Amino acid sequence: MTIKFPPDFLETLRQPVRVEADLDSQSSFFSRKEIRDFYLSVIESPEKNDVLQLAADELPRLHPHRATLLALFCGALVEDGADPRLLFGAALELMAGLLVSLEPFCATQPQGDGEEADPEEVAEWQAAEAALGALSAPERFEVEARQAAAGLLVLPLMAMLMRDVRNHRALLADGELVARIDALAVNDSLPIDGLHFLQRAAELAYEDELVVVLPASGTGMVVKAHAINNNFHAFSLLQKLMRKRAKALGIQPPAREAGATASRDTDCAEYLWLQADAFRNGELVDPMAWSWGEGSLRENARRQGRLVLVALDTQDKPSRSWNGFNRVLHSEQKSRVSLVRMLTPEEVASYLA
Repeated sequence: MTIKFPPDFLETLRQPVRVEADLDSQSSFFSRKEIRDFYLSVIESPEKNDVLQLAADELPRLHPHRATLLALFCGALVEDGADPRLLFGAALELMAGLLVSLEPFCATQPQGDGEEADPEEVAEWQAAEAALGALSAPERFEVEARQAAAGLLVLPLMAMLMRDVRNHRALLADGELVARIDALAVNDSLPIDGLHFLQRAAELAYEDELVVVLPASGTGMVVKAHAINNNFHAFSLLQKLMRKRAKALGIQPPAREAGATASRDTDCAEYLWLQADAFRNGELVDPMAWSWGEGSLRENARRQGRLVLVALDTQDKPSRSWNGFNRVLHSEQKSRVSLVRMLTPEEVASYLA
């Protein structure tokens, strides 16, 4: 690695953060000459990855807000082709530290008044308000600087997270951070811009071998599922694939009702979608073991180490439709399901056993 950060670039990153004027926005940061010049010098260079490796070492040395600006710089390089894995670990660690420091000041405002309010929510709200009220002016500024940093950091994290499934696995591996993101994504005392995008990204499912079984025809398939929002989203994509593979699956796809919408956001269930434990010894034993549409694909039951969905072709099913669950949250989400292989009759029987 021969590339180094230019002195004026480093000087900007290492400036102290003491007053409001020190808090660059995304636009003001990239409008700085030293930042823009360095960006333009590396954007078309094969040394982009070297910049990210340098940044990973530099991030812990900087004030969190300045570190976030450096992560933003690198996120822009990732969007232009740099390796999305190189900085992700360091950026994720930065976010973890920010959220730990902000957590005492974050709470959701209780719903209802007096006896109608949840006592636990009231206590959490009062504690957060008291913690904020006890801060001196410099301390309050530092908290607000970290609040702004966490919001900005969502942008490069999403750029890296959505471009490599290994980054998604790394996020899920940090259960403590995922729980904290979930807890702080919606809070009223110290809102963190955009954190709900990371929350939703953590809910995405990636399955290399998702099993779909059709008991009525005794067929099934193994599919690869990529960046699936929830079960409703999975149903839509799987039903489309099943229509394309109808002959191999031995099925007659249900007829679409006249006037049915082709919108990607609106769809309806063509099958009774069940979890694997709805069947035992080849028989339906629990018709209420639904794969709940709003739930994460990862929450469904597994058999033989694989996640299994059962598509039961029956007239005895409730009407299920959905709207808005199929929308992607990022341009690089690239949600899809693709056929890996068809199941043998013996495999179908084993998954329903």
